[in-house]
Amino acid sequence: MDTQLEIFTGGVTESDAMELRAWLATHGWQTRAQLAAGLGWPWRKVCAVAQQMGADVVRGQAGFKLTEQITRDELPAIQQAADAALSQAKKQETYGLALLRRIHGMVG
Repeated sequence: MDTQLEIFTGGVTESDAMELRAWLATHGWQTRAQLAAGLGWPWRKVCAVAQQMGADVVRGQAGFKLTEQITRDELPAIQQAADAALSQAKKQETYGLALLRRIHGMVG
């Protein structure tokens, strides 16, 4: 199953997600650098695995943390991460639409 999962997720395996989850469960908020050093992964893999885990991991300015471990006092961190994700999505949509307009202009 891991091999098939790797094909569809760009090298991220279920085992990777379990390892990141276990690390965050025992270490709380971690920066990308802390996770890379602790897990022995390149920082790009840290980001890919966290992204693959979706909303199970808060990925924000404070770092990475399991959503299930967020306290009431940390709810603003989730709000900030959500706002940043939505802002980025809007920028990507604007970019994608601009590319499509450019392509349509080229082909008539």
